[in-house]
Amino acid sequence: MGAGSTGPLGGGPGEDLGVLLVSVSARLSRLYGRVLGQQDTSLTYRQHRLLRRVSEGHTSMAELAALANLTLPTVSESVEGLVRRGLVTRHENPQNRRQTVLGVTPAGRAAREAGDAALDGVNARLLDAVPAAHRQVLHDSLVALYDAATEVFQQPDPPAARAAVEAGVPEN
Repeated sequence: MGAGSTGPLGGGPGEDLGVLLVSVSARLSRLYGRVLGQQDTSLTYRQHRLLRRVSEGHTSMAELAALANLTLPTVSESVEGLVRRGLVTRHENPQNRRQTVLGVTPAGRAAREAGDAALDGVNARLLDAVPAAHRQVLHDSLVALYDAATEVFQQPDPPAARAAVEAGVPEN
């Protein structure tokens, strides 16, 4: 933020951290989507992440769904779009005919690499706004938030509903 910035709601230093966290997350999501959409091979953020993960060796749709905390139909739809565009291959696993194995095509690899470079440039520019002395604290805080969000996300029921049940509040 610039010297005169007061945050997304104009609340200044005392602004609610939860609101700020949601606002930053939404802003980054839109920014990354715009940057990836402007590449020669336009990608959504989800498509870029899928290309990265398949490139890293995660070749089953079930594994991709688990890694991203997405449903299998959601991953399948995204993969289908990448296959239609010639960025990903899909073929039957010779050891298990019920399983599909994914691969990245040369065009997919080029799109992923271009997306990586574009995002690296944006991230470097964003991190320039954070003093070097604060970057380790930022890193550690973001890792803690990511881990906590993943833990909450993977719980079978929302924490508020569980707390209400534990407190004896009747369901509607």
